[in-house]
Amino acid sequence: MKITKIIEVALAATMLGVVSMTSTTAQAKGETETHSVTETTEADGTHYYTIDGKHYTPKAYATWEAKQVNKRYGYDSAVVFAKKSKSGKSVVVTGNFEVLNAKEAKQHKATYVRFKTYKGYQSAKLTQKLTFKKTIKAPKAKTVSIQAGYYSKTKKKGKVFHKVSTVAQIVVKAYK
Repeated sequence: MKITKIIEVALAATMLGVVSMTSTTAQAKGETETHSVTETTEADGTHYYTIDGKHYTPKAYATWEAKQVNKRYGYDSAVVFAKKSKSGKSVVVTGNFEVLNAKEAKQHKATYVRFKTYKGYQSAKLTQKLTFKKTIKAPKAKTVSIQAGYYSKTKKKGKVFHKVSTVAQIVVKAYK
């Protein structure tokens, strides 16, 4: 009896035009916001997503997914400036970070900022107010990437940088 009901439901779904349907529940770690996401492909090849009862095309779904706040990191860069020095031989990077997720920020406190240019990595210490200023000797730098984190020591790898913020790409401005 149960087998015939399952076959009837499968047959009815095929007759309605639904070829495949998968359902997932998207939930950020440690957060209460939950969304019901269903991916559907119909018999004519139409593909769409249903999020909490609202239909989205694949492009609109990608936009919606990109807008969701990333709660994985505890910090995010708030205001960052990078400009060339007067001599043009170095880049001065100043800015600050803000707490994005208090629970993650409390678990792993950001104490350093790591800068990446074409010359490699450099770091600077963060203040208590999460501000920083660093002069980097990179005369041809066009962009600088920054990320907050902390260092730890291991026996095998030595000093290891642990990331606790999102990466920010900053375009270097000319000296004025």
